[in-house]
Amino acid sequence: MYKRLPVLALCLATAALGISACDDSGDNRSGAPARAASTAPPSPESPSAASSGDDAKPRQLTGAMPAFFLKTIRDHYPDMDNISDEKLLAHGNAFCAAEGQALADQAKKTMKELGTTPKQTARIMGSAHGYCRLGSTQSGN
Repeated sequence: MYKRLPVLALCLATAALGISACDDSGDNRSGAPARAASTAPPSPESPSAASSGDDAKPRQLTGAMPAFFLKTIRDHYPDMDNISDEKLLAHGNAFCAAEGQALADQAKKTMKELGTTPKQTARIMGSAHGYCRLGSTQSGN
């Protein structure tokens, strides 16, 4: 049980920060679809399904951010070099789109599908949310 406590704490902290980090990006979307998407968090069947949704596109790594995300993972976390870029990007985009309980569910799904440890999953989640937020502030200006 004590081994799961840090992961739970990290998931809750990231969820609290992630909700504000991936909310209203200021990218000229109408408020109504964004509100509907935030009240019903996406629960994708697969990580790549996070990029296909209803009328409001879920948050994802865009522009140069996918390259920075992958470079961060590759340069700082060599223990994840066995995971393909496509899988990392798919899960990174899924973390960007997830809010609240869906964020914790996505963390579990990532650990299961990629075979990562909780620490590795937290690294993917943190990097994705960091670059997701960076991308939203740059597109808003």
